[in-house]
Amino acid sequence: MNLTTKKRLNDGREMPLFGLGVFRSKDGEETYNAVRYALDAGYRHIDTAAVYGNEASVGRAIHDSGIPHEEIWITTKLWNDEIRAHNEEAALQASLKRLGTDYVDLYLIHWPAPSQDRYVDAWRALIELRDQGAVRAIGVSNFMREHLERIELETGQLPCINQI
Repeated sequence: MNLTTKKRLNDGREMPLFGLGVFRSKDGEETYNAVRYALDAGYRHIDTAAVYGNEASVGRAIHDSGIPHEEIWITTKLWNDEIRAHNEEAALQASLKRLGTDYVDLYLIHWPAPSQDRYVDAWRALIELRDQGAVRAIGVSNFMREHLERIELETGQLPCINQI
């Protein structure tokens, strides 16, 4: 395997298996440089999240790389506070603005937060955002089997990925 190896998701899209995750990277030059170096080295998947607070640096680095978005897989995530506030669409729009793009390749529910009991409604919102074209693929992160089973039972659609 190499940096360009891809995995076909259950929705038919192909996602690069290897990517740079920027969890715990500070917004600013640290994240910007890490993303630029990764892209220069051949990485084509960058994984961030709204709650990381570094989407703007990721977006600036992608833009400055000169590599078209069509050649880079961008993953970001919806945080629990936005789910609790029924703010899924506005949260995505804010992420898109920070990233400087019209769409993301993969949008994930960051955490099921079962005590909130809102993840199925949030999943429905992600389905709608995907159908509108603001995201290409949708998935979840840190979900357990029972969460996935409930999503499928109540919506008829499984996530294309459960990022752990």
